[in-house]
Amino acid sequence: MSTTTPEDIQTRREEDYARFKNYAAYTFLVASPILIALPPRKLDHLTVLLGTAFAFSANHITYDRTGRSIVDRVHSKISSGRTIVPSGLPSERALEIQARLRASREKQLREGGLTTEEIEKLRAREMQDKGVMERVWMGGETEGWKERRLREEQEALDSGKGYGDLIKEHIWDVWTWGKNDGEGKKE
Repeated sequence: MSTTTPEDIQTRREEDYARFKNYAAYTFLVASPILIALPPRKLDHLTVLLGTAFAFSANHITYDRTGRSIVDRVHSKISSGRTIVPSGLPSERALEIQARLRASREKQLREGGLTTEEIEKLRAREMQDKGVMERVWMGGETEGWKERRLREEQEALDSGKGYGDLIKEHIWDVWTWGKNDGEGKKE
C-alpha cells in the first residue's frame, strides 16, 4: 500500500496547475489571433478580452522560458530611463567612439576641401546614423522645415489663399507624390 502524504498531494496539485497554465497559455497564444481574425471583425469587448488573453499568454510563456516576463523587461527599460534596446548595447565605449566619429565628420564638412562624392558619402552616413524611427517620422525633411513651412503658409495667406487651399495643395502633393500637374498627366 502506498501512503500519500498531504505534501505529495499538494506537490501533485501544484504540478497539475502549472501544466494547466502552460497548456492554456499556448492555447490562447494560438487561438486568440485566429478568433480575432474570424468574421465578424469588430472591436468589441470580446476582441479586447482575446487580445488581453493573448498578451497574458505571451507574457506567461516568456516568463516560463526565460525567467523574466515581457512586463518585467519593459518595466526595467522604462525605469532605467533607457530606450528599449537589447541590454548592454551599445556600450559606453561604443557611444564614445560614435560621438568622436560624428564630430570628425562634422569638422570635415565645415572645413570643406572635400569632393562632392565625399560630401555625399558623409551625408549618407549621417542619414544612416539617424534612427529608423526618426527617418520614417520625419521623411525627407531637413533642418529648418518648420520655419520654411510657416514662411510658405504666410506667403500663401498674403496672396489671398485660405487654409482650405493650403490643405488641398498638401493633399494633392501627397496624392501625386510631389509631382507637378504637368508631370502627372504625361505618365
